[in-house]
Amino acid sequence: MVKTAVSIIISLAFIVGVCAYELYFVNTSFAEFRKILCSLYEKAENSVATHEDGIAAQRYWQEKKSGLHVWLPHTAIDSVDFQLSEALGYLYEGRYTDALPKIEVLIDMSENIPNAFKLLPENIF
Repeated sequence: MVKTAVSIIISLAFIVGVCAYELYFVNTSFAEFRKILCSLYEKAENSVATHEDGIAAQRYWQEKKSGLHVWLPHTAIDSVDFQLSEALGYLYEGRYTDALPKIEVLIDMSENIPNAFKLLPENIF
């Protein structure tokens, strides 16, 4: 009986710890990505963004994406990849007005994706 209670407590502590780490990792990754995207948006809005600025955002995303595959569905990651690739293509061509909506979508996604995994009643029920 005591071993069972101890096992349950240890298992519960492990699950809570993993959940806390997941929330921290996903939130910090997307918060930093959001900052990078906001900077890229401002540069594109002022028509001074370069393709290299977009590549820097993509490089950050590629680094974080490998760790995020553990915690997020692949469709969320694929959506970010798709939007980011399109934005980079527009930046490469110097089409800032076309790149702005793509970057704005990425900024919204960087807020919405982590919120979908928080322990909130609307995400549970």
